[in-house]
Amino acid sequence: MGRGTDISIVILLIIPLIALLLIPTYNSEYPIILGIPFFYFYQMMWMPLGALLFYIAAVLWNKRDKSHGLTGSKSTGSRRRRGRM
Repeated sequence: MGRGTDISIVILLIIPLIALLLIPTYNSEYPIILGIPFFYFYQMMWMPLGALLFYIAAVLWNKRDKSHGLTGSKSTGSRRRRGRM
């Protein structure tokens, strides 16, 4: 895993942002879906989709860290000193 994974993570995180910033593409009352105007339905639809895309990006990020050996490092700087104060 390398640069391709990084690009995939960025794309997965940018998709919901772009989809919601392009307001003219969904700025309409009709069609009404499940009794909700399309404008609101579209935004509510992106909440679970955005969460799903973020989850996939997080899984890819963790796999990327594991393949580079970047999982949890032990901190040695916070050890207590023994002896006199």
